[in-house]
Amino acid sequence: MTLPAPAPVYYSRRVRLYLADLWSRRDFAWFLAMGNVKARNASTALGLLWWVINPLLLGLVYYFVFGILFESARDISYLLTGMFVFHFTSQAMSGGANSILQNSKLLANLKFPRLILPISNLIEATVGFLASLVILYAIAIPFSGIFPGPSIVLLLIALPLQLMFNLGLAAITARMAVPFRDINNLLPYVNRVWLYLSPIIWPLEFLSRMSPTVQTIAEINPMFPMIEVYRAALLGYPLDLTHLAWFAFWAVAVLIVGIALFVKYEGQIVRYL
Repeated sequence: MTLPAPAPVYYSRRVRLYLADLWSRRDFAWFLAMGNVKARNASTALGLLWWVINPLLLGLVYYFVFGILFESARDISYLLTGMFVFHFTSQAMSGGANSILQNSKLLANLKFPRLILPISNLIEATVGFLASLVILYAIAIPFSGIFPGPSIVLLLIALPLQLMFNLGLAAITARMAVPFRDINNLLPYVNRVWLYLSPIIWPLEFLSRMSPTVQTIAEINPMFPMIEVYRAALLGYPLDLTHLAWFAFWAVAVLIVGIALFVKYEGQIVRYL
């Protein structure tokens, strides 16, 4: 009689097989993402540029209101860096929520790891984010006198960490959106509150005037260390290793929780569609 494998060995084998299946379908994920990009922008004159224009216009509006009308000291590069980083995560989160619902026919007719759908949306969002970094320097160089420096190598750490965080978040929203369709109506409000709690339109010095409770809420916000690490990488701000450590913690924690929740219930997705 063959004894069943111990639980750790069994789950380790399942993880390896699942990852191998994902890797074998990497071309499918890429072509699905590029197909979504073309389809989403086929009816617009500017196409993919809207991935950059949307956060850029929003950032310029905030700069006009807080930097000009209220004479805030916020530099345009400071504001846009936070806006682009935040927009990348918010797009991944909302894209994850829609990835299953928008591909219901694909799920019903093909067998593949369902995690490919949030991954393909993340690829789509990453293309837009990388394009936004070019726009950032196109503005930062003439208006702020900031050029890419040696600190830009931090992107080799920051970008993979944010991809991990975004994938975990997209998996969570994809898991929740299938049985709870109302999440698509709730996410814009969550994103707006999250935006105001993040150090995008306000400086870090602002926290010193707040109550300890507000300071604690702001500092445990995953976007707080994430944006500060990106500002160190892109704008040459001093790097706080505590921020980098918290960034890594949130990336790993959200990735593990998100994928675990999604994979555990992905076999039941079709019955809800």
